Amino acid sequence: MTTALPILALLALLAAIALGFWTGVHLGIISVTFAFVVGYFFVGMSPADIYLGGWPISLFFMLTGMTLLFGIAKINGTFAALAKQITAFSFGSGKLMCLIIYMFSAVVAMVGVGTIVTPAVLMPLIIEIAKEEDIPENLAILLCIAGSIAGGLSPLAPTGVVGIKLGADIGFQSYTLVFLMALLTFSIHGVLFFFAFGGWRLKKKPPKPRPPLVLDYSQRYTLIVIGIVVLCVLLLKFDLGLTAFLGAGVLMTLGAVEQEEAIANISWSTLLLICGVSVLVNVVKESGGIDLMAEYLTKIMTARSAPTIMNTLGGLMSSVSSASGVVMPTLIPTIPGIMDKLGSDANLTQIVAGVIIGAHVVPYSPLSTMGAIGMSAASERSDKEKLFLELLASAFVLLIFTSCLYWLGVYNVFA
Repeated sequence: MTTALPILALLALLAAIALGFWTGVHLGIISVTFAFVVGYFFVGMSPADIYLGGWPISLFFMLTGMTLLFGIAKINGTFAALAKQITAFSFGSGKLMCLIIYMFSAVVAMVGVGTIVTPAVLMPLIIEIAKEEDIPENLAILLCIAGSIAGGLSPLAPTGVVGIKLGADIGFQSYTLVFLMALLTFSIHGVLFFFAFGGWRLKKKPPKPRPPLVLDYSQRYTLIVIGIVVLCVLLLKFDLGLTAFLGAGVLMTLGAVEQEEAIANISWSTLLLICGVSVLVNVVKESGGIDLMAEYLTKIMTARSAPTIMNTLGGLMSSVSSASGVVMPTLIPTIPGIMDKLGSDANLTQIVAGVIIGAHVVPYSPLSTMGAIGMSAASERSDKEKLFLELLASAFVLLIFTSCLYWLGVYNVFA
C-alpha cells in the first residue's frame, strides 16, 4: 500500500482537530464529516464500515448509563450535601483542608463521576470553602483539578473505562498499574501546588461550627442505590453500563429526580465527541494511518525514551483536543506497532501510561475544560488575568516535569 492514503487520513484527523479548535464547531461532528469524506470517497469503505466499525457502541452504552446515574446525584443535591460537611473535618487547619479538597475530589471522581463532571459539580463549593478557610483560590482550583484527574482515571470512571477499552483493543490488561501510576503522578502535582501556591503558609484557626448532615429521603436512597451499583460492579463483576442504567431506572421510579432533567443532564456533547472522533480514528486505522504513525514514531524512539516521548506527545495533543476523545484513541492504537519495532526491552505498561497520563496533565490549562471551569468559578478575590497565566504555566511546566519523571525511571517501580 502506498503512503498516500494513510497520510491523507492522518491529515484529515489533524485538520478536524484544528478546525474544532479554531472555529469552535463540535469536534465530534467535524470528525464524522471527515470520516465520511475520506473513508467513503478515498479509502473505499462502505457506510456500514464507517459507522458500525467506528462507533464504539459498548463504550457509548457504558458512558451514557454512568453519566445518567451520577447525574441524578448531582441534580438532587446528594453530592453537594455531602461536600458541605467536608470542612468539619479540617478542625480549623487550612493545611488539612488542602488535603481534604484533593482527596474528596479524587474520591468523587473515582466512583464514576469522572474528570470533567467532578470539578463542574464541586468547584463552586470548593471556592466557597476556600473563602471560609482563607485558602488561596488558585491553590484550591488546582487541587480540585488534580484530584479529579487522579480519581477520574479509576476503572469505574468514564475516562478509566475509555482507557480499559482502548487497552483491551491492543491486548493490554494491566490498567490497574496505569491507575496507580496516575495516582502517584497527580498526588505529586498536588504536593507541588501546595508549596508553590502558599498552602504551607496557612495558619490553624479555631474550627467553625458545622450543622449536622441532613439528607432528605431522595438523597438517602440515591446514596444507597449508587453504593449497590458500585458493589455489584466491583464484587459481582456486573456490566458497568447495564448496572448503571438499572440504578438510574430505580432512582427515577422512586422519584429521586425528574426524568426529563436527568436525561437532559447527560453530557451528550461529550459522548458525541468521544464517539465521533472514534469513527474518524477507525478510518485512519483502516487506511493504514495508525501503522504509518507507529513506524515514524519508532524511528525517534528507544526502549527507554518511548514512555517519555509518548507522554510529551500526549500532552501536546491534549492542549488542543480532548484527552479521552482524541488523544487516547489516536495514540494508544499505535502502541503495538511501536512494541514490535522496539522489541522486548520496551515496557508496554509504561508506554500506555505515558499516553494516558500525558494527555491529562494539560487540563490544568484555562484553555482546557477543567481549567476553564476553575476560571469561571473563581470569585472576585482572584485576579483573573493572573489566574489565567498561573493555570496555563502549571499545565506546561508539569508536562515537562512529568516527562522527566519517566526519563529518570521513577515509574520503574510499577513495571
